[in-house]
Amino acid sequence: MSKYTYMFTVIHEGREKDYRDFWDREINVNSDGEELHPALVGFTEIVEAMNLNEAIAIVQKKHPGLTIARDHSAKVG
Repeated sequence: MSKYTYMFTVIHEGREKDYRDFWDREINVNSDGEELHPALVGFTEIVEAMNLNEAIAIVQKKHPGLTIARDHSAKVG
């Protein structure tokens, strides 16, 4: 069986609100006055897996406790 490539956006620990503010609400500075940017709030993880559930499990195992922004993640190949 062939594997597919999935791209997941993973949110840095404690940055869930900043992530949503930056990407969904287009807010560039958080309540602490910190300038928000993509690398500060999260990162991209690319994995190969047989299906979406396997891909999510791989990312969760690699980054336990971190949130996957599934709405900003996709199957890319």
